[in-house]
Amino acid sequence: MIASRLARLVTASAVLLGACLAGAAPASATGTDGACPEGGGVTVVVDFGDLGPAPVVRCAPGTPANGIAALQEAGIEVAGSQKYGLAVACRINGKPGPDVESCAGMPSATAYWSYWHASAGGSWTSSQEGAQTAKPAPGSFEGWAFARPKSANDLPSPPRIAPVRQASAPASAPADQGGSSFPWDVVVGALVIVVIGVAGTLVARRRRAQ
Repeated sequence: MIASRLARLVTASAVLLGACLAGAAPASATGTDGACPEGGGVTVVVDFGDLGPAPVVRCAPGTPANGIAALQEAGIEVAGSQKYGLAVACRINGKPGPDVESCAGMPSATAYWSYWHASAGGSWTSSQEGAQTAKPAPGSFEGWAFARPKSANDLPSPPRIAPVRQASAPASAPADQGGSSFPWDVVVGALVIVVIGVAGTLVARRRRAQ
């Protein structure tokens, strides 16, 4: 009977510890703010132009299959047209709205998303193929800029955010890191003490009963 109680107590303690660990699990790695670190992922820059929102810079981890996948894996919403699907990026993060573009077919020649590529620290180059077929190079930058040329013959402007990685913030001192982390050693130690204490109490009661 004591062994049964002890087993239930150990199981409950394990469940409690597992719940604590699950609650502290890191967020999904998909889509992080800012440029990707050197040697990992594809940085996506979205310049909304005169549509209003501030430009967005996010990191798509790994090696996205194409330009559309880079947008999605960076955590940026993209919607295609009703006729061509995601072969045409019509809206990015809900922009432009239906008052500017219906997204029924091809976007207007004077209001559309232009698509760009760049190496880190390089210059933006207009893409020569669609985002569904373009393969982003590892560590590169993907750019989107909303264009409103005066005529269909005018060339669009690249994103206003340069394809440059920001300097990494200095690491915190060891003391600061220790103060900000959760004291798992204390939690585990306390659970072990509780299990041992209760087990000892049950054994003592059984001896007195005998």
